Amino acid sequence: MIIVVIGQSGAGKTTFVKNNFLQGECEIVDDIVPYTTNGKYCVIGKYFVGRRTEGTDTLSYSAQEKIRNLVQKLVKEGKDIVMEGDRINNRATLAYISMLKVPVKMYLVTCGLETSIKRLRSAGSKITEPFLKTTRTKSHNNYAKWSKRFNGEVVVTDGEN
Repeated sequence: MIIVVIGQSGAGKTTFVKNNFLQGECEIVDDIVPYTTNGKYCVIGKYFVGRRTEGTDTLSYSAQEKIRNLVQKLVKEGKDIVMEGDRINNRATLAYISMLKVPVKMYLVTCGLETSIKRLRSAGSKITEPFLKTTRTKSHNNYAKWSKRFNGEVVVTDGEN
Protein backbone atom coordinates (compact mmCIF):
# COMPACT_ATOMS: atom_id res chain seq x y z
CA MET A 1 0.00 0.00 0.00
CA ILE A 2 1.13 3.54 -0.76
CA ILE A 3 -0.25 6.47 1.20
CA VAL A 4 0.08 9.90 -0.42
CA VAL A 5 -0.41 13.03 1.69
CA ILE A 6 -0.62 16.37 -0.11
CA GLY A 7 -1.70 19.86 0.88
CA GLN A 8 -0.67 23.48 1.06
CA SER A 9 2.26 24.69 3.12
CA GLY A 10 1.30 24.90 6.79
CA ALA A 11 -1.77 22.66 6.45
CA GLY A 12 -0.40 20.05 8.86
CA LYS A 13 0.77 17.30 6.51
CA THR A 14 3.82 16.40 8.58
CA THR A 15 1.83 16.41 11.82
CA PHE A 16 -0.84 14.22 10.17
CA VAL A 17 1.81 11.73 9.05
CA LYS A 18 3.53 11.63 12.44
CA ASN A 19 0.23 11.19 14.32
CA ASN A 20 -1.15 8.50 12.01
CA PHE A 21 1.80 6.55 10.62
CA LEU A 22 4.84 7.05 12.85
CA GLN A 23 3.66 5.84 16.24
CA GLY A 24 6.17 4.10 18.46
CA GLU A 25 9.92 3.90 18.12
CA CYS A 26 11.26 5.09 14.77
CA GLU A 27 14.56 4.97 12.98
CA ILE A 28 15.92 6.77 9.95
CA VAL A 29 17.21 4.46 7.23
CA ASP A 30 19.78 5.79 4.76
CA ASP A 31 18.89 4.36 1.36
CA ILE A 32 18.46 5.77 -2.16
CA VAL A 33 16.93 8.65 -0.20
CA PRO A 34 16.43 8.51 3.58
CA TYR A 35 13.19 7.23 5.02
CA THR A 36 11.83 6.89 8.54
CA THR A 37 10.33 3.62 9.69
CA ASN A 38 8.55 2.31 12.76
CA GLY A 39 8.62 -1.24 11.43
CA LYS A 40 5.14 -0.94 9.93
CA TYR A 41 5.45 2.05 7.56
CA CYS A 42 8.33 3.37 5.51
CA VAL A 43 7.83 7.14 5.43
CA ILE A 44 9.90 8.94 2.82
CA GLY A 45 12.19 11.58 4.36
CA LYS A 46 13.58 12.24 7.80
CA TYR A 47 11.25 12.74 10.76
CA PHE A 48 11.94 13.57 14.41
CA VAL A 49 15.18 15.35 13.48
CA GLY A 50 14.68 18.37 15.76
CA ARG A 51 14.19 20.88 12.95
CA ARG A 52 11.23 22.88 11.69
CA THR A 53 11.32 21.04 8.36
CA GLU A 54 10.86 17.30 8.36
CA GLY A 55 9.78 14.58 5.97
CA THR A 56 10.38 15.11 2.28
CA ASP A 57 11.19 18.77 3.06
CA THR A 58 14.58 17.38 4.17
CA LEU A 59 15.17 16.25 0.58
CA SER A 60 16.18 18.28 -2.46
CA TYR A 61 13.62 19.05 -5.16
CA SER A 62 16.03 17.28 -7.52
CA ALA A 63 15.49 14.05 -5.53
CA GLN A 64 12.18 13.26 -7.23
CA GLU A 65 13.63 10.52 -9.45
CA LYS A 66 15.46 9.01 -6.48
CA ILE A 67 12.21 9.07 -4.49
CA ARG A 68 10.48 7.12 -7.28
CA ASN A 69 13.39 4.63 -7.35
CA LEU A 70 13.10 4.10 -3.59
CA VAL A 71 9.34 3.63 -3.86
CA GLN A 72 9.87 0.99 -6.55
CA LYS A 73 12.37 -0.83 -4.34
CA LEU A 74 10.11 -0.72 -1.26
CA VAL A 75 7.08 -1.89 -3.27
CA LYS A 76 9.10 -4.89 -4.49
CA GLU A 77 9.94 -5.63 -0.83
CA GLY A 78 6.23 -5.53 0.05
CA LYS A 79 6.54 -2.49 2.33
CA ASP A 80 3.78 -0.01 3.17
CA ILE A 81 4.96 3.42 2.07
CA VAL A 82 3.91 6.91 3.14
CA MET A 83 4.83 9.91 1.01
CA GLU A 84 3.99 13.51 1.89
CA GLY A 85 4.81 16.99 0.83
CA ASP A 86 5.67 19.12 -2.13
CA ARG A 87 8.45 16.81 -3.40
CA ILE A 88 5.86 14.17 -4.32
CA ASN A 89 2.93 16.46 -5.20
CA ASN A 90 3.65 16.53 -8.93
CA ARG A 91 2.34 14.90 -12.10
CA ALA A 92 5.41 12.72 -12.71
CA THR A 93 5.41 11.13 -9.26
CA LEU A 94 1.63 10.68 -9.07
CA ALA A 95 1.55 9.14 -12.56
CA TYR A 96 4.40 6.83 -11.58
CA ILE A 97 2.55 5.70 -8.45
CA SER A 98 -0.57 4.99 -10.51
CA MET A 99 1.39 2.53 -12.68
CA LEU A 100 2.73 0.45 -9.77
CA LYS A 101 -0.37 -1.77 -9.46
CA VAL A 102 -0.59 -1.41 -5.68
CA PRO A 103 -3.42 0.06 -3.59
CA VAL A 104 -3.03 3.81 -3.02
CA LYS A 105 -4.75 6.04 -0.47
CA MET A 106 -4.53 9.82 -0.96
CA TYR A 107 -5.13 12.42 1.72
CA LEU A 108 -5.57 16.11 0.98
CA VAL A 109 -4.69 17.92 4.21
CA THR A 110 -6.10 21.43 4.07
CA CYS A 111 -7.08 24.43 6.15
CA GLY A 112 -7.81 28.11 5.70
CA LEU A 113 -5.04 30.31 4.36
CA GLU A 114 -5.06 32.32 7.59
CA THR A 115 -4.48 29.14 9.60
CA SER A 116 -1.55 28.17 7.36
CA ILE A 117 0.04 31.62 7.64
CA LYS A 118 -0.34 31.59 11.42
CA ARG A 119 1.29 28.15 11.69
CA LEU A 120 4.08 29.02 9.30
CA ARG A 121 4.90 32.29 11.06
CA SER A 122 4.89 30.66 14.50
CA ALA A 123 7.38 28.11 13.13
CA GLY A 124 9.62 30.89 11.81
CA SER A 125 8.83 30.38 8.12
CA LYS A 126 8.98 33.32 5.74
CA ILE A 127 6.87 31.64 3.04
CA THR A 128 4.91 34.30 1.20
CA GLU A 129 1.14 34.33 0.79
CA PRO A 130 1.39 34.04 -3.03
CA PHE A 131 3.57 30.92 -2.63
CA LEU A 132 1.10 29.53 -0.10
CA LYS A 133 -1.79 30.10 -2.51
CA THR A 134 0.20 28.37 -5.26
CA THR A 135 0.79 25.28 -3.09
CA ARG A 136 -2.92 25.24 -2.17
CA THR A 137 -4.06 25.45 -5.81
CA LYS A 138 -1.56 22.77 -6.89
CA SER A 139 -2.67 20.42 -4.10
CA HIS A 140 -6.37 20.90 -4.78
CA ASN A 141 -5.85 20.42 -8.53
CA ASN A 142 -3.84 17.22 -8.01
CA TYR A 143 -6.43 15.95 -5.56
CA ALA A 144 -9.22 16.63 -8.08
CA LYS A 145 -7.29 14.73 -10.76
CA TRP A 146 -6.13 11.73 -8.71
CA SER A 147 -8.55 11.32 -5.78
CA LYS A 148 -10.89 8.82 -7.46
CA ARG A 149 -8.05 6.59 -8.60
CA PHE A 150 -6.27 6.88 -5.23
CA ASN A 151 -9.28 6.52 -2.89
CA GLY A 152 -9.02 10.16 -1.84
CA GLU A 153 -10.02 11.68 1.48
CA VAL A 154 -9.96 15.31 2.62
CA VAL A 155 -8.66 16.10 6.11
CA VAL A 156 -9.46 19.62 7.34
CA THR A 157 -7.12 20.81 10.09
CA ASP A 158 -8.61 24.22 10.97
CA GLY A 159 -8.95 24.46 14.73
CA GLU A 160 -6.06 22.06 15.38
CA ASN A 161 -2.73 23.30 16.74
